[in-house]
Amino acid sequence: MGSAGDEFTPLSQLEYGMDKCKVRVRVSRLWESFNPKDDTLFGLDCLLIDDQGKTMQARVEPGDIERFEDLLVEGKVYALSDFHVDSQRDYYMSCSNEWTMYIRRQTVVTEIEGDIDSIPLHSFEFVKFKDLRYRCDDNSLLTDVLGHIVYVGELEEVSKKSRIIEICNARIRDLRGRALSVTLFGDVASGFTEDMLEKGQDASVVAAFAGMSV
Repeated sequence: MGSAGDEFTPLSQLEYGMDKCKVRVRVSRLWESFNPKDDTLFGLDCLLIDDQGKTMQARVEPGDIERFEDLLVEGKVYALSDFHVDSQRDYYMSCSNEWTMYIRRQTVVTEIEGDIDSIPLHSFEFVKFKDLRYRCDDNSLLTDVLGHIVYVGELEEVSKKSRIIEICNARIRDLRGRALSVTLFGDVASGFTEDMLEKGQDASVVAAFAGMSV
């Protein structure tokens, strides 16, 4: 548990080579990044948020996932030190920060409890529906959208590269009445379908879809 005397560096001040400082951050999202074409695992990625609401993507390399997968929990707040800061990757980034944090074998992860309400639970960089055409086939920065759910299809099984995966097709609408089709895959699809079934057909639901490809 972090002490009151700890001095933390804001994410906005991190730059290349700053490996000896300490940050206080919330793990807002946590996911395994992989190539869906051949299931090649890239690493365990997470979106970090600090007290100022600034964000940075962090990665645990495949060889270190077993060491950190139980230490990092989505929604919890940690003090992190002895990490490495490098330039952001050219693809599949969840925020527009120019730097990426690499959580390495020697990185110290300490959970912080108590006064953590100042750190937001979520952060999004929403794109207007009318601007999505400029993101088509550009996966350098993944896309966040917000909309009123107007249709949810049934969970389906499809064959993809000699394996069966579940998908769910949905449709959302923005305040101007523009409609957008959304396709979810795998566990995200099944979890979303289950949540919507629990809410019922008459429920009015507004949802944020984060980290999407256009």
